[in-house]
Amino acid sequence: MSTDENNLSAATDNGIGRESVPEAVGKYRVDDIIGRGAIGVVYKGFDPHICRPVAIKSLRSEILEGVEDQAALLARFAAEARSAGRCQHPNIVTVFDYVEQDETPFIIMEYVEAGTLEKVTRSRTLLPLPQVGEVMVQLLGALGHAHEKGVIHRDVKPANILCPAATSIKVTDFGVARFQNLGLTRDGGGGAIGTPNYMSPEQFLGREVDGRADLFAAGIIMYQLLTGAKPYPADDIPSLMNKLLNETPPPVSQLRPELPPALDDLMGRALERNPTDRFQTAAEFIEALARALQRTAAAPVERFDLTRLTGPSAAHANDASTSDMNRTMAEKLAPATLHGLEETLARAIGPIARYVLAREAKAATDPDKLIAALEIQISGHGEAERFRKAAEIWLRDDRGVAGAQLSAIISDADKRIATELLLPIIGPLAQVIAEREAATAIGREDYYEHLARKISNAQDREKFLASYRKSARASGST
Repeated sequence: MSTDENNLSAATDNGIGRESVPEAVGKYRVDDIIGRGAIGVVYKGFDPHICRPVAIKSLRSEILEGVEDQAALLARFAAEARSAGRCQHPNIVTVFDYVEQDETPFIIMEYVEAGTLEKVTRSRTLLPLPQVGEVMVQLLGALGHAHEKGVIHRDVKPANILCPAATSIKVTDFGVARFQNLGLTRDGGGGAIGTPNYMSPEQFLGREVDGRADLFAAGIIMYQLLTGAKPYPADDIPSLMNKLLNETPPPVSQLRPELPPALDDLMGRALERNPTDRFQTAAEFIEALARALQRTAAAPVERFDLTRLTGPSAAHANDASTSDMNRTMAEKLAPATLHGLEETLARAIGPIARYVLAREAKAATDPDKLIAALEIQISGHGEAERFRKAAEIWLRDDRGVAGAQLSAIISDADKRIATELLLPIIGPLAQVIAEREAATAIGREDYYEHLARKISNAQDREKFLASYRKSARASGST
């Protein structure tokens, strides 16, 4: 578990203090403490209505001391939390609910058992360039979705980016930044301004912020992933502020010569001091990133397994690249998914479910084989069918490789064709985008329609769709 106070990773920290654990928060059962920070405690809980684990983040009552109008402040927090709850995106940790109990506010969130990207940036591990692009597309996609819903994060940083699967990330703490900043960094007037190393100039100056402050923080994260260094290294806040407002970071190609020069221009714009000179939207940032990477080598590259880089054995995982074809479902699936499958199976076969799941997950290499192996353990067609439907939901919700492989509707051949068609248009990000869209597509036509939306030029978009339809007719599919 990260030492950062905002991490919602569910790895148990035995050094946590001895706060009393409430039996329940609203309808949610409270099971244990999984994290503690400057502003409160994070509990592992359980939603008895949906039968799923949840994370419950509290705000200590003493944090609110000295606030003149506590009711108004809590009302604003509740509104932000509920706004964040409208953000339904595969790369965002979902906010489920907001509860006030005994004059204490709680935010109920998706439970994600994972380390954070902070371990990668702190270790200065240099991910392959295509994987940096993949991480950034996911991060920017999450930010763009939230911004469209009117939700600004205000505290984007590696410690708030969870790595629940080998090549995917989830951004946490949307709607929680105002809570965090009461107990963390403030400006002279008491306004929330975020975590110093990832703050934009306008945050340092106490000015009004919008989504462009989140994009500035994303730019700093990208700079670190590309170079292993911070763009504004400093030992204290005054030095950091001086560098941020008066100095220009070294070009990324100067620190890592193999990087394409186009990335220097991209990073320069991402880190512009004036918000009007930066990327104005996440989509604009993604489009520029695709152009910058378009001329790089398109040969397949082994990705590092982010779960190994960020997990308990991360210190020994710098060579943790992975070939997913030979990995078992026990290795591919997030722990929370395995836990959900176990509880689902236990309702059908009882306590032996844990043993059966462990055995079959270590043997199966794809989701369909795992479901089939578990289904035959259940007597009764109706019970087996109910298990299959529930298991498919758990596996689709898992954002690892399994999520992309679950449905035969989007086959490997579909993804290969899509990559080949996209490659001359958007460059090396083609494979990343083809894989990502396959995870959420509803049928082949929906898949290609969503891919087409990633192409900004109308002529290229029509050409892509025409090529797809031609290949579909040639293969006899519609």
